[in-house]
Amino acid sequence: MRPVRLILLAGTLALPTSALAQSPRAQSGGMWWSVSAAAAGARLACDVCDPTRDAGPAIEAAVGTYATPAVRVGVDGGAWTFRDEGFRETVYTAGVTAEIHPRPGSSLYLIGGLGWTGYRAGDIDAEPDEEGFHYNAPRLRLGIGWDLPLGSSWSVGNRVTLDASSLGTLTDEGTPIANAVGLSLVRFGIYLRHR
Repeated sequence: MRPVRLILLAGTLALPTSALAQSPRAQSGGMWWSVSAAAAGARLACDVCDPTRDAGPAIEAAVGTYATPAVRVGVDGGAWTFRDEGFRETVYTAGVTAEIHPRPGSSLYLIGGLGWTGYRAGDIDAEPDEEGFHYNAPRLRLGIGWDLPLGSSWSVGNRVTLDASSLGTLTDEGTPIANAVGLSLVRFGIYLRHR
């Protein structure tokens, strides 16, 4: 009985990969969009920064087109947050992204992108005119993901991404307090994509 279960399991796992390879919407020029939720950790790197990586929830949305059946390109935007008693940190991201399936029909894909990262932190009870801590810098994104098609138009999956930023200046109430600051944001997420 065990070999029959293994054959059924292998057949079930092979079906989604075949469906992805044969999907009529995964042709060049077809549109896609996705939403994701993740557990993420962010860390600022500078002489005056706390070296702890704070963990919190993250969300992201993206939209784009298929450059080829194996390459998705688009734009993305997202946010991460962490609250420690009366202090909140937030990271905003935006940029262009590419997702490349190295082998046709494979569910595994590589992620790359360029964009912007913005960091904001301050007291939750602060007055509206108080700026708190600010940081803005260019962003490089690298990652890996796995698609699991759900029919011809939908897929779910998981992904791990690293957003790395550097060369930014950290300010407190508009006054620079550290130069050449780095920020990293690591996400472990799930997503839903429509193609």
